[in-house]
Amino acid sequence: MQPWLLPYQQQFSSQFSRDVLPHAILVNGETGSGKLAFSQWLLHLLSCQQPQQAVNNQVTYLQRCGCCKTCLLINSNTYPDHLNLVAEKNSLGVDDIRYATLFLQKKAHLGKFKTVLINHAQTMTIAAANALLKTLEEPSDNSVIILLTNDIENLLPTIVSRCRVINIRPSVGQALLQDMSNQLLSHERNANVNTPFINLTQLPELTDPTLSDAFEKFRACYFNFLVGQQSAFQLLELLLKNEHGLRWLEQLTVNLLRNQFISTTEPDNYPTLSAEVLNNIYKVIINGCKVIKSYVQANQQFVCEQLILKISDVIEQAKTNE
Repeated sequence: MQPWLLPYQQQFSSQFSRDVLPHAILVNGETGSGKLAFSQWLLHLLSCQQPQQAVNNQVTYLQRCGCCKTCLLINSNTYPDHLNLVAEKNSLGVDDIRYATLFLQKKAHLGKFKTVLINHAQTMTIAAANALLKTLEEPSDNSVIILLTNDIENLLPTIVSRCRVINIRPSVGQALLQDMSNQLLSHERNANVNTPFINLTQLPELTDPTLSDAFEKFRACYFNFLVGQQSAFQLLELLLKNEHGLRWLEQLTVNLLRNQFISTTEPDNYPTLSAEVLNNIYKVIINGCKVIKSYVQANQQFVCEQLILKISDVIEQAKTNE
């Protein structure tokens, strides 16, 4: 469990002991922030028949015993009083939410609580979100719904207002690296990390060797593209291949912009484009990301193709103006 989650564990342990837990909890945070780990800790605590006290970094909290009947059932994924709501294809539909509502209305078989976990809650359709809203307005007894999201802005405000919201926001820069010192990759792999600005969005590639290699390949391709040594097709291929591609594109462009104004730890061989050009490229990337986020049915390949073409246009225009 990440160290920045300990205060939340302590808070919810206290609420659990006093029997004042909220019936709906919304956990918001970037990929790698520990949303799922926290929710699983809480779900296990709610189901355990003999919770135990634990201490970590002088923080006291409760955790499951791991050996009672319900803990063993959860370990084998056969616990009857919990439901993981998983989106089929790219979105959660109204039938999924109705099924969860019926599940919560039934009496618990073994434990005190009936629980539902909704991962990627931002993928709910409008109909699904409205159906969930009715459930949140009239919760059944001893039911707990946990929603996880990395994009709280795409949830209905009325849903957010009816949940206890946890925004996971750990430290950035060197403090984050220190917190993650036992999970990060080797120093050699992180040599090109812009340490003063490292943040939670970068944890996936910092903690996963395979993803780290993919990021390095993407970085090299993008920088070569910016200086005319890589084709647009090759960059587009990597952008579509990697689910983190758009985030990497934005992150790398921002780091190049930072180099224009402050001293950073970035290597000397980074592309030397003007701040104006980089800012125009950044605007193109942000607009592309907005289109994909705003429209569930957006054609990602088409949007990415247009994005790469517009970046090429910005670079060519800059060359013309020189």
